Amino acid sequence: MPGMMKTLITSAALIAGLSLGAAADAMQYAQSRDDMRNRYTADEARNEVQSGRVLPALQVIRTVRQRYTHADVIDAELEQGARPRYIIKILTEDGRRVDVVVDAQTGNILYER
Repeated sequence: MPGMMKTLITSAALIAGLSLGAAADAMQYAQSRDDMRNRYTADEARNEVQSGRVLPALQVIRTVRQRYTHADVIDAELEQGARPRYIIKILTEDGRRVDVVVDAQTGNILYER
């Protein structure tokens, strides 16, 4: 009987672990979907820049390059919101990937993550 109880407990723990993993995967997928919806398309971003509501990406990238002189810029994305922001992905000199978050209207670096 003790062997059967151990098997039942192990099986229950395994099922619970799989369920938690599946739930975490679903939450991560939903977050990435939401992030995609928050990004401007290329046409939308162009319109925002032309209207003067946000700064051009190249200007923001120049600011980031001045602060992170030895980093390589990998990507730049413009996100919608009450305060639009650029996410500038960089590769630092020591090999870390860092997201630099910049206010798209002022060009001020807000934080890095």
